[in-house]
Amino acid sequence: MGGPARRGADMVAFAEESLTLLRRALAGGPVRLRTPRHSVGGHHAGPVPPKPMELWLGARKTRMLQVTGRAADGWISPLNLYVTPPEVPSRQRIIDDAALAAGRDPRSVRRVYNVIGAIGDHRGGPGLVGGTDRWVDALTGWAVDLGFDTFVFWPVAEPDRQLCLFTDEIVPAVRERVAATRSGR
Repeated sequence: MGGPARRGADMVAFAEESLTLLRRALAGGPVRLRTPRHSVGGHHAGPVPPKPMELWLGARKTRMLQVTGRAADGWISPLNLYVTPPEVPSRQRIIDDAALAAGRDPRSVRRVYNVIGAIGDHRGGPGLVGGTDRWVDALTGWAVDLGFDTFVFWPVAEPDRQLCLFTDEIVPAVRERVAATRSGR
């Protein structure tokens, strides 16, 4: 879109400053920021949204995960193929430590997991593949043990049918099981 290419520490600083700009703009009124990465001289933002809008970051590496903890309202994890369940706890700790260092409660940072896969017998498909029980077990574990509060489903086959299975069978069962697990039932 005509902006300079950014990499490494410059990209991280640009992203964090951008969160500041977005928050100011969403609050309405004039927005000003002059840094080596931004030059906004008095944009008059508005209208103000009827309720606060959350700003979430998709991040995978340490520095952007730290920005997420310091300044974002949520973390959108890459697909379960790119940040596998065993890798999640270390990423969550980076976010939590950065939130604490910034004086924030880590629980205030929402957590979303992008889950690719197929419900049912789809041998050889990528990601989470298996029957309803396997999906319910996995997502319940990922909610309870890994701390995710939202899942975005990326079906690899039969998207309409898969979405119906996900919303009609998987989601209610996971909600019930997570509630039971957390209440000690």
